[in-house]
Amino acid sequence: KFKEFFMAILLELHATKDDILQSYINEIYMGQNGPFQVRGFGSAAEYYFGKPLSELSLPDCALLAAIVNSPGLFSPFRAPERAHQRRDLVLTQMEKQGLISAEQADQAKKAPLPKERPGILSEPAPFFVDAVQKQLDALKIDRSQGLKIYTTLDLEAQEAAQDAVKRGLERIEKDFKRVAELKAKGKVLEGVLISSDPETGYVQAVVGGRSFKQSQFNRAIQSHRQIGSVIKPFVYLAAFESQTEDGEPYTPLTLVNDDPVKIKYEKQQWTPANYEKKYYGNIPLFFALKNSLNAATARVALQAGLEPLVELIQDLGVSSNMKALPALSLGAFELYAWEVLQSYSTLARMGDHTPLTYVISAEDLDGNEVFRHKIRAESVADKADVAVLVGMMKQTIETGTGRSIRQWGFMHPAAGKTGTTSDNKDAWFAGFTPLHVAVAWVGYDDNSSHGLTGASGAIPIWVDYMMTYAAQFPPVDFAWPEDVEVREIDVATQQALGVPEDPKLPLAPVQLVFKKSQ
Repeated sequence: KFKEFFMAILLELHATKDDILQSYINEIYMGQNGPFQVRGFGSAAEYYFGKPLSELSLPDCALLAAIVNSPGLFSPFRAPERAHQRRDLVLTQMEKQGLISAEQADQAKKAPLPKERPGILSEPAPFFVDAVQKQLDALKIDRSQGLKIYTTLDLEAQEAAQDAVKRGLERIEKDFKRVAELKAKGKVLEGVLISSDPETGYVQAVVGGRSFKQSQFNRAIQSHRQIGSVIKPFVYLAAFESQTEDGEPYTPLTLVNDDPVKIKYEKQQWTPANYEKKYYGNIPLFFALKNSLNAATARVALQAGLEPLVELIQDLGVSSNMKALPALSLGAFELYAWEVLQSYSTLARMGDHTPLTYVISAEDLDGNEVFRHKIRAESVADKADVAVLVGMMKQTIETGTGRSIRQWGFMHPAAGKTGTTSDNKDAWFAGFTPLHVAVAWVGYDDNSSHGLTGASGAIPIWVDYMMTYAAQFPPVDFAWPEDVEVREIDVATQQALGVPEDPKLPLAPVQLVFKKSQ
């Protein structure tokens, strides 16, 4: 703020207030048209109304003034109710200030909002269409006689997803020697990105591979892959719903042992190993999650109980069969990418499960509605427990295995988890803001090992997509339940709890969410 104070003085020495205002209205971000940003009021007039700025009416101008604060939140195309209310507020203020008469304000408030003109993708969305067809088949809706189908597809999201997967796979093939060698042998590295609006459950983009022409196998909804550490947030959520060995509730600062451990079950022995075989002794729960420590997580899972863990994962929206075995705690089982999206959407909604859908409604050729999706939310986990977990998952992005997201430039409040299978056959990242959820995966169809991690393989695709599409939404933080609070944990407290020093990432205060009763 101190720098901005002097910058403002210097600016006013060289330009009048009218010049500054003119520059502002010519350059301010006003929305997103596919992969292109809408900059300035002139471009916004063409984008929203299809006419030049000089031809806009009073309600048109009021709408532009209304959305300038947050084009994503007040978009007349995506959020017409909010846009209408915001426009009316502008008109009311203009009337109060004597800029327009009461009659003009009333008349302008009755004007309809602009309708979005049909957009065109640079490429078709075959994987999304395939998902729509499979949903209609699952609903036993006959398509043979023809249907008019209204889908949840968002053109901007789909365009951004297709571009992110394409760019990401090309980058990996260029930068990673092992992948380049496998490409020379004819192996095709595949990628997935699938995203949704957590509030409605509407799936907005589906990319199930690098080319539908080469392979119609839709990996976003058909490929069953091991998820690795993507499961770990569910382990810690199960812990919050249980107690420690001492009968105490788990908190982000509860100490858990990360030393090597041998687990015996059904006449077998399992020894979960940390990445790079590095162990930390007793460390707090939040540190174990953000750094994806296997030994500590396995101990937490056994204490919380494997059967309750399976039930919790299913409640969050997973339908694949799972066995309550110790290796479950580290993701040694298979899920579809859409199941990961569904379960993480439930976390983004603070424990409210809203079923995903690709179809809003369908009509026969006579205009009779044969299907309409009903948005419904069911509470499947305690909101306070989920809030505490999401607070820890934010640290994955700030200082943990997902911190490269900040280095790539995506600065919105977000939470997520990397996933890497022990044999480096699957690389995942699942993450969300309060307003958008996306899942990225990279791997080979024949399960060849690519040597990638969730951070090196999946995060660049995820963050490319989010910076293109989700960055247009306001950078709001999560709406925490009333019975939790955010606390700052200083460096001295972290050191006392066993958090180690990292020369590459010096300790700094961290913000975590706690139940007020703890």
